Amino acid sequence: MSRAKNHYEVLQVDVAADAEVISWVHRKLAQRYHPDGGPSPEARQKMLAVNLAWDVLKDPAKRAAYDAELAVRRDRRSSDRFVRAGDEAGYGEAGPPPRGSQSGSVIGFGRYKGWSLDQIVRHDRDFLEWLERMPAGRQYRDEIALLLRRTSR
Repeated sequence: MSRAKNHYEVLQVDVAADAEVISWVHRKLAQRYHPDGGPSPEARQKMLAVNLAWDVLKDPAKRAAYDAELAVRRDRRSSDRFVRAGDEAGYGEAGPPPRGSQSGSVIGFGRYKGWSLDQIVRHDRDFLEWLERMPAGRQYRDEIALLLRRTSR
């Protein structure tokens, strides 16, 4: 049985994502799942979930109330002995960063959560090239460009 997704998971954004990123992602998901593009029942359900998540996260007051509700759930869950160790470790899908020096900004979202940009470029250069083009990477663009030039293929 899969657990219910929260609004951030539905929109595939980090809890700390700014309103511009959330708006951009909503537009892209709405284009993908719009009933005119794919009249399947799955697309309709996904579109409903995307729109519900957008309705809550676009309004600062609703988002603040929702974040408070998530915090209560998280606090309640932290005492649960069945919480996975990875949830508390603070790392993304890629797991903990490789041992060695860690320099540069540390990513707080996605599969490389907890990794520095320098570690990511050594492990997955394509991801950094992708991140440089995305709104989520806007704050890291200068640093990413420098790393990519320094480690050119």
